Amino acid sequence: MSNSLIDKIKRITNSTYLDIIGLFIVVTASFTLGYHNTLYHFTFQNTNYVFYLGYVSIVSTSFSMIGNRLVTKKKNSGNFITTCNTFLSGSIDFLLGNVGAILTYPVSFIGNFLVFKTWQKSKVLRSVDFIFYRNLILGFVLSFILNYIAFKYLSEKNIDWKLFFAIVIPAGLTFGGTFNTARMYPDNWIMWQLYNLTKLIQNILQMNIANVFKYVFYFFNAILGYITWQDDRKKQL
Repeated sequence: MSNSLIDKIKRITNSTYLDIIGLFIVVTASFTLGYHNTLYHFTFQNTNYVFYLGYVSIVSTSFSMIGNRLVTKKKNSGNFITTCNTFLSGSIDFLLGNVGAILTYPVSFIGNFLVFKTWQKSKVLRSVDFIFYRNLILGFVLSFILNYIAFKYLSEKNIDWKLFFAIVIPAGLTFGGTFNTARMYPDNWIMWQLYNLTKLIQNILQMNIANVFKYVFYFFNAILGYITWQDDRKKQL
């Protein structure tokens, strides 16, 4: 790939225009498909209530999009936004049927917060090493154990194995990917591509349309992130 082409890609990666495009895609798709009308009905103290889950999900997805784009541009504010949004996205996942969210999202919160604190101290792009693979293995082990506990002991239903693995795999990737984001591996973007694929499948199963469009955009963004970070790593040597 020529230097001029890489420079153009990096300008796109670091542009504000791409942030706006990402938000536009998510919000427009959500309202066009009527996802904002999604309601969650529940009863508390013998009184029926309605929670506007669609609107809240769109807000959470927008925060997630902004956080992801800022991290792609190596701005630590993106990690802060992602950390705060973990509470909101975890609650939505739980209401949409992901019973494991009650155990897995606290791990995501801690992981994102540690990334935020690490980036405050140092931003060094690294080549793949033993820690990279160790983090991935740790992520999958944590995901399997926590989700099994949730599905087996916190749910009154029998384990839906299709839903179980549709949740375990992306959770394992996000745990490992988050741990590795702290060390700023350019190759971690490849792991995020696998995560995007599994999250697409999960959100299609859960009919979370706003997130489906979000992860389609993330496919494109991860390619830009990989190319940009790889070139930046070579130049810091």
